Amino acid sequence: MELGYYSSKGILLSEEIKTIPKKSNNPLQPIFEALINSFEAIEKLEKGKITICFNIHRDLFTEKDKSVTEKYYFNNITISDNGIGFNEKEFSRIYTLRDNSKGINNKGTGRIQYLHYFEKSYFSSVYKDNKSSTKYKQCEFVLSKTKPFLSKNAIILVEKNEEISSKENGTIITFKNPVNDKDYEFYAKITPEEVKELCIKHYLDFFCRNISILPSIEIKRIVDENESSVFIEKDDIPKPSYTEPLHISYSVLKDNQIVSIPRKEEFILTVFLIDNKKLQTNNIILTSKGAEAKVFDIDCLLPNDKIYGNRYLVLVSSPYIDQRDSDIRGDIKILSSDQFIEHNKDTLESEEIILLDTIIKETNTKLQSICPEIGERYKEKQKSLAELKEMFLLNDKSINESDIRIDDSDEMVLRKVYQADARIAAKNDAALKKLLKEAEAINPENKETYQQEINVIAKKYVQALPLQNRNELAQYIARRRLLLNCIDSILDKQKKSGNKDKNITESILHNYIFQKRSTNAENSNLWFINEEFIYFQGFSDIELSLITIGNEKIFKDEFSEEEKVYLTSLGENRTLKRPDVLLFPAESKCIIIELKAPDENVSNHLAQISKYANLIANYSKEKFKFNTFYGYLIGEAIEPREVFSIGNGNWIIAEHFDYIFSPLQNVYDNLNMGKIIGSLYTEIIKYSTLLERAKMRNKIFIDKLEHGIQT
Repeated sequence: MELGYYSSKGILLSEEIKTIPKKSNNPLQPIFEALINSFEAIEKLEKGKITICFNIHRDLFTEKDKSVTEKYYFNNITISDNGIGFNEKEFSRIYTLRDNSKGINNKGTGRIQYLHYFEKSYFSSVYKDNKSSTKYKQCEFVLSKTKPFLSKNAIILVEKNEEISSKENGTIITFKNPVNDKDYEFYAKITPEEVKELCIKHYLDFFCRNISILPSIEIKRIVDENESSVFIEKDDIPKPSYTEPLHISYSVLKDNQIVSIPRKEEFILTVFLIDNKKLQTNNIILTSKGAEAKVFDIDCLLPNDKIYGNRYLVLVSSPYIDQRDSDIRGDIKILSSDQFIEHNKDTLESEEIILLDTIIKETNTKLQSICPEIGERYKEKQKSLAELKEMFLLNDKSINESDIRIDDSDEMVLRKVYQADARIAAKNDAALKKLLKEAEAINPENKETYQQEINVIAKKYVQALPLQNRNELAQYIARRRLLLNCIDSILDKQKKSGNKDKNITESILHNYIFQKRSTNAENSNLWFINEEFIYFQGFSDIELSLITIGNEKIFKDEFSEEEKVYLTSLGENRTLKRPDVLLFPAESKCIIIELKAPDENVSNHLAQISKYANLIANYSKEKFKFNTFYGYLIGEAIEPREVFSIGNGNWIIAEHFDYIFSPLQNVYDNLNMGKIIGSLYTEIIKYSTLLERAKMRNKIFIDKLEHGIQT
């Protein structure tokens, strides 16, 4: 080992360091890196020893003035061990970027985290050297990416390498001058207890597997001359409650869809039940080479949930994960479903991999069988989700891709599912476009294969098309069913109260069916009465004088004196009357709908529709020629005998559809009494009758959609 700067050849370090690897988000990552290197260095020792020390000094001003909050300043961090030291072999790894002598995915670039976090990292190492006269040597070198180093295309400066008298190996790493001020504050404040807890969590898998040969690990904090320390001891390492194998299938991409194949890998689930005072959150942790790699929530538990006073920590380990560790230790390269599709969409043959989504899903499923109490929580969650699925006709695929948490409200669940719907639709759109391009590329002159090729594409296209429109249709039908459930509930409540519940007003039902003061029939629920009504121009609770067709008011701009007399007689202004609903299906035709509260005697309103028909026929502009009217008087309190006793004797009871109708009532000219200027067809019908009709109509759609969900 020669003294001086170790310049790299063939690469520009100032650029290389920016890419391999990037700075970790965890300010303890350099300490974790040094700690795992110490583990490896003392691996074969019977009495390994590691010490982590945070050296801090107190602000002198705050020390004297007790009224001021104490401030602490960071000096350095040292990590020492009695391992093999930086001999020639180990030293060569630290200055050779992308060295993979410890394995294809272990390139030694974890030490780049030292460079990202600290201006300088000092190494002092005693190692055995049989060629030297004393059998031991000591080397001292500095790791840095500061300007003096990079100007020489180097990150290492060896300052010392000489023979010494010693009886044991060992290394001390000293981290000085954090690059970032936030890291500076973090290191100054963190306590040994906090570092201990985070180290145990980070290396729990390693500690559990090596509990019998656990080295002595001391964590210190020295503030000026005051020292506090803790040890990581065997009793600090929780014992697993369950250890179970889990076999997970590989996936491939076929026709832009992810499918499982028989090939599998074995994973190990290690489940810890830890007192909630010692474990803050429930987590699934993917581990790589004994260290924490990725952290996930447990599906059916909130992060801070506890069962019988315990929280759950689930470690997932496998050589499959270890082999996919990256330059940043713990940054495993396992693709999610979306990433997998993106990486393979243009390849002829998909690679075979295990997906991150699959690992987490299978882990959660296994956890439910290992821990019955978690299984019960899962059933509760699924019951709530099943209710939403049934009510809103949610798609299983969208649910599975929605990352639904146990604490998600119904609104959040629906939002996530609808967002998944949109993503799925986008993928299907892309697939359809690709199919169309393929069809265009087929050569029709090749008669032998043309028909066969076009048939294959046509089949795929037909299969893909229903997926495009299914989600939007499902949501539309689900909203219909929700309305039917609401009206059903209202009628049932009124029935059970014996018509004594005065809270159920006409306005409630009116707004359900067609929002008051609205003019958009297409977005209404008029289909409840008749499917065709949503296609007509409509007005809900709008004054007659304000009704327009094609931006032109239907009423005359001016009335004759005789017309004014009638319109304002008996202290009324009849042009301000507001029919519940007016619809205009075609030229000269008008539909009038009146809605009554369930407890309201409908017989008291028999003349209401004919009055509106009379006003529209007599006082609208000549160009509209309204002469054909259809009236619907809707309520629940209908007594046919009273209708017949009050009405004009022209009422008929429908034989099969449970309603009363008048096939023809004349509409008369108000200025020329006796002159017929129009006709009125009227139905009197119950909400409950319309409800049953609407249920039957929508059942066809619901059954089809639910069948599609199951298949």
